[in-house]
Amino acid sequence: MIDSADHVTHALPVTVAMRLHFSDGKSRAIFTVDLVQDLLGDWVLTQAWDGGEMRSAARRTVVAGHEAGLLMLQKIARHKERMGYQQVHLYHVG
Repeated sequence: MIDSADHVTHALPVTVAMRLHFSDGKSRAIFTVDLVQDLLGDWVLTQAWDGGEMRSAARRTVVAGHEAGLLMLQKIARHKERMGYQQVHLYHVG
């Protein structure tokens, strides 16, 4: 946020956002879970499936707060790992 008094950028009172990516290791499909705070201050959990050459989808859920979102994110991660998915790190350039 820009302070109009001195035009310096200050950090918003936001706890760190999270992003996790999962792959089954067999296909190019990627499952991504994001926990971010929107412009209204609500915490939103987004689950997105990029099916590579297949169908893609996304679902957004407003959660009660950052802690509640982290608990949901952990629950989803455990479920994906039980289903045979592994967390992967994606790097984007540009």
